Amino acid sequence: MDMNQFHDNFMLSNGLPMGLAMGMAMNENAMNNYSKLTEYEKEKLLADSKHVKSKEEMNQIIKNLGDGLY
Repeated sequence: MDMNQFHDNFMLSNGLPMGLAMGMAMNENAMNNYSKLTEYEKEKLLADSKHVKSKEEMNQIIKNLGDGLY
C-alpha cells in the first residue's frame, strides 16, 4: 500500500468522512460555514470529500469551506 496515498474511508455516524470532520474541528470558520450550508450544498461537499486522494486535497476543501467559498 502506498503510504502517500490518502484514504478517508472512515465515516462518522452522521455520514461525515473522518478527515473532513477532523479538519472542520480544527477550523472554526469551516465548522460555522458548514452549519449554514443548504442540504444540497452539504451533499455536494460530502461527495467531493469522499473522492479526495491526498491530505492536501482535503485541506483545500476545508480551507475553501472556512473561507466561505463552498
